[in-house]
Amino acid sequence: MNQTVTAKKQSSMAMRIGVYLGLFVALGILVVFGFDFFFSRQQQPDWVLVGVYAFLATLTYYFFIVNDLNAKKLNGRAMAMSFFICYLALSLVAISFAYQIPSNLVWYVSGMMLIIGYSMGAYGVTKWGRYHKKVKKVMIHENLTDDLTGLFNRRAFAINSNRELDFCLTSGSDFSVIMLDIDDFKEINDRYGHVAGDEVLKQLSALINSFIRRSDSVYRWGGEEFVVLLPITGLFEAHQVANKIVKIVAEHTFIINQNLKINLTVSLGVAQWVRQESLLNDTLNRADKALYKAKSNGKNAVVVANYKDHADDVSKKPGGGPDNQLSA
Repeated sequence: MNQTVTAKKQSSMAMRIGVYLGLFVALGILVVFGFDFFFSRQQQPDWVLVGVYAFLATLTYYFFIVNDLNAKKLNGRAMAMSFFICYLALSLVAISFAYQIPSNLVWYVSGMMLIIGYSMGAYGVTKWGRYHKKVKKVMIHENLTDDLTGLFNRRAFAINSNRELDFCLTSGSDFSVIMLDIDDFKEINDRYGHVAGDEVLKQLSALINSFIRRSDSVYRWGGEEFVVLLPITGLFEAHQVANKIVKIVAEHTFIINQNLKINLTVSLGVAQWVRQESLLNDTLNRADKALYKAKSNGKNAVVVANYKDHADDVSKKPGGGPDNQLSA
């Protein structure tokens, strides 16, 4: 199948190149016969200048072919047409040294053609630049975001966390992280299916994103696990944020469709970054252990990690028992 597609592309490319070459030859013949009909040949043509401008015209025509073949990648044919117009202008100048043509006519016509050609080229370059910038922005966005939820991914975490840490070091401010996990998410997938589970992940991501501050950022860490970065935030404030997240998630109803509504809870581990420790290997590890202590304590809870690599439970479940309620 791939070989067939490749062969068709090669055949199409060969046909297009043949058309370009045919056009080049046809234009040359037309120009020679046309100028022979309207103008007389010079007795002593300046073949050096004819050769120079003919070479430049041929080179410009080559650039026209290359740009036209890649018109789709260049987001239009403006650049290709600019080279084609410049080719015609240079061809006219080359011929003017072989035929008795009024010099004013040659330079006026070729000058106007070059102005038009350069203008179209400038427009094409600008258009391509904007398109390329837009495509690059989309590629960067896709490279740094999770396909399902639209949240940042681990690659983005590595970039953003380093930037935030540098700022905290420079400003002497605190820096905290939250690890979040959906309680009994496997039960949701098993009971309602993975489509419903995916919808829960998307809605939960949007819910958390709408709640946090503009300076904070949320990352899908894997599966049903998320990380929240809280720059310029100490442990006390991060603990408050985590408690609010637990509360709003427990009170929120996730509407999957008209016949299915799901209520769920989350467990969170909170840790503050301490100088000289690795955010990824140490701080997140402490937050992760605190998270699983919250799970073992009955879920729907927040646990704050201390620096001794163990967690102290400093939070009670907000208004509810350990059981999670699933309603359809």
